[in-house]
Amino acid sequence: MLITSRKLQDAWDGARARQVSTHDHGSSSLRLYRSVSKVGNRDYQAIPAGGRWAFPELEGPGYVACLWLTIAGSVLESIVGNRVSAHRSVWIHVFYDGSETPAISAPLGLFFGNGTTRRVHYASKYVGMSSGGYYCYLPMPFARSCRVEIENRHPRREVPLLFGAITYYQLGSLPEGLGRLHATHRDRSFEGSGPVDGSTITNDPHVVLDETGGPGRFVGLSLTIRPTHWLRSRLVWPYVAFPYLEGNLKVYVDDEVTPQGPARIDKPVGAPTGPQSIEWTGVEDYYLSGWYYKTAPFAGPWHGCPVRSWLTGVVSQFRFHELDPYPWRERIRITVNHGEHDQVDCQMESLAFHYRPLR
Repeated sequence: MLITSRKLQDAWDGARARQVSTHDHGSSSLRLYRSVSKVGNRDYQAIPAGGRWAFPELEGPGYVACLWLTIAGSVLESIVGNRVSAHRSVWIHVFYDGSETPAISAPLGLFFGNGTTRRVHYASKYVGMSSGGYYCYLPMPFARSCRVEIENRHPRREVPLLFGAITYYQLGSLPEGLGRLHATHRDRSFEGSGPVDGSTITNDPHVVLDETGGPGRFVGLSLTIRPTHWLRSRLVWPYVAFPYLEGNLKVYVDDEVTPQGPARIDKPVGAPTGPQSIEWTGVEDYYLSGWYYKTAPFAGPWHGCPVRSWLTGVVSQFRFHELDPYPWRERIRITVNHGEHDQVDCQMESLAFHYRPLR
């Protein structure tokens, strides 16, 4: 269940490295490559609007060790420009062991740690957008098979250039007790948020994970926040510029998980903090930073903030729990407040990474 591949390395004897990619021996449809089209060395795939493309299926038992992609809406976009619309309109889906339900289903940018359309460079231990290429080193074990699909959800625009490679290892057997990597996507806009009214506050947090299947381990969170109004989202006295970063992240495990309760709750001064095992003191605090990210953008081995714009108010951040995962036996719920008391209008889009058995 660990984020690291320690158990997988124990099964290393006889392991074989394998790879599938976007490469085939077809001819290129791009005019730029017509001079070599007869050779048959096409390295990319195109995905029409509303279409899907799947990598060749991986045969198990084994695990994905490295997933790399790069994508562009045009040849020009691959060379110049700082926006990649495909970060949000193209999705990645991962299926294990013949399941028809994806264990991972997420917008491409959010999966790699940057939920905005900005082209930025950053590198961490597990995900990054490295000078135009996107990578993920989170281990993805599977017993029989693994299928990775890329979906273009844009209603009109084709993706003409998708390059990718998946490196995986075939093992003699899969160690007991290994969970499958899952990623839960949630996207919600909060508008008309209620104010703090005397001793009562709004009770309507963003729920990033609410799992009943166990046991499992929560190992990471990619989160992008956008203002929904240029003033109401950015000036909530006494907070200015990024008041939605005042929200606490709370972790409820097993018997700590209770019904959420009414839309407004009593919160008198001195009230207990609640039953949750873990409560971080703010969004950027959970991401191991402070003061609304004083020196963003940045990236470290396990956490980073690739985008923080004073002008637009958009903030995108990621964190992975290699050394401090949050385990659960039967149930886990993780929430993030939008503002200190759910009183700030904004949009929160999250992707929660966790290992658990395949249902």
